[in-house]
Amino acid sequence: MSNYSQHFTLRELDCHCGCDTPPHIAKNLANLAMSLESLRTRLGGVPLHVNSGYRCPAYNARIGGAKESQHMSGKAADLSGKTVSPAKIAQHAELIPSFKNGGIGRYKYFTHVDIRDGAARWNG
Repeated sequence: MSNYSQHFTLRELDCHCGCDTPPHIAKNLANLAMSLESLRTRLGGVPLHVNSGYRCPAYNARIGGAKESQHMSGKAADLSGKTVSPAKIAQHAELIPSFKNGGIGRYKYFTHVDIRDGAARWNG
């Protein structure tokens, strides 16, 4: 398997350190990818770049990620797009049930989305 979904690859969503993705994390990433597909569709098919998906605990610590980061469970992605602003990505993420009920973080250059249980919103 080289993709988690039609438009989101293992290379994009797996940890950037190159470690093996545990099976239970891969399952979460597949669920996340389906939500990302819905977001991409909602945005009119605009390609979305995944800046960060799964992070193993060591990589998360190395880059200064939050100690309880949703990235470490394979439930989060930081997104950007060449033709869509982070604000627009966040606005449309609010219309995707798994993100509406999960986390959406608004940053200057990217948008964080996650499929956690329980809504969370913040500006970075």
